[in-house]
Amino acid sequence: MTRKYTNRRYLDALEKKVLVFDGAMGTSLQNQNLTAEHFGGEQYNGCNDYLVISYPEAVEKVHRSFLEVGVDVLETDTFRSNRITMAEYGLQDRVLEVNETAARLARRLADEYSVQDTSYTLYPVSPHPRFVAGSIGPSGKLPSANDPDLSNVTFDELVDTFREQAVGLIRGGVDVLLIETSQDILEVKAAIIGLHKAMDETQVHLPIQAQVTLDTTGRMLLGTDINASLAILEGMGIDVIGLNCSTGPEHMREPIRILGENSTLPVSCIPNAG
Repeated sequence: MTRKYTNRRYLDALEKKVLVFDGAMGTSLQNQNLTAEHFGGEQYNGCNDYLVISYPEAVEKVHRSFLEVGVDVLETDTFRSNRITMAEYGLQDRVLEVNETAARLARRLADEYSVQDTSYTLYPVSPHPRFVAGSIGPSGKLPSANDPDLSNVTFDELVDTFREQAVGLIRGGVDVLLIETSQDILEVKAAIIGLHKAMDETQVHLPIQAQVTLDTTGRMLLGTDINASLAILEGMGIDVIGLNCSTGPEHMREPIRILGENSTLPVSCIPNAG
């Protein structure tokens, strides 16, 4: 699928070097010992994504800590900022606001740290561009599951859920839309379609990076292996394919090898600590 981009800086940079992403947002926020007051009250306590509204200083602190050590890419604090998961806190009608606010915060800081270093006078120093990835995590539903409590959502509802989140991220100025920690291949397909709808709606066309999560057997939660994931996703108009989280880097070696040898797209690998 041939695509035209409004902004392809991220892809241009990938052609030149390996890009390093930031670390964990959730645990970094936990380390700040935030109280219910920081989250905006008891009803929002624990909703990390809402901190971009209620206490953005906490999120900014995390972003800056990663920028200070030289990361290339910041992820927005929006992993659970979709209509389905935000409804757990009664925030389903603030999805656009939360996503756009989170993206603008990360964008401001990424641009601040992208300024060329003028402290060196003997020779010119190339600027270090920093990028913003709009984090789009799973909906909490598993449309392929046999469990009616997990599968009680239609494909079209999922498409629109991810479309809405992506519109907010695009408005906030992200460089790439990142589908991550995906455990149901049907949900990934819905997310990709939703992202394309959001780009058509906003007339801003960005790269899409799609990442699945595998267990120690090398399969997604509902049984899809990495070969099937690649075959299904590669032709859906994405630009980077990869893995994230899983059970640590050791168990990602073989599926990453398979992607590296067989994918026509750039490959990403963002493990957790195990």
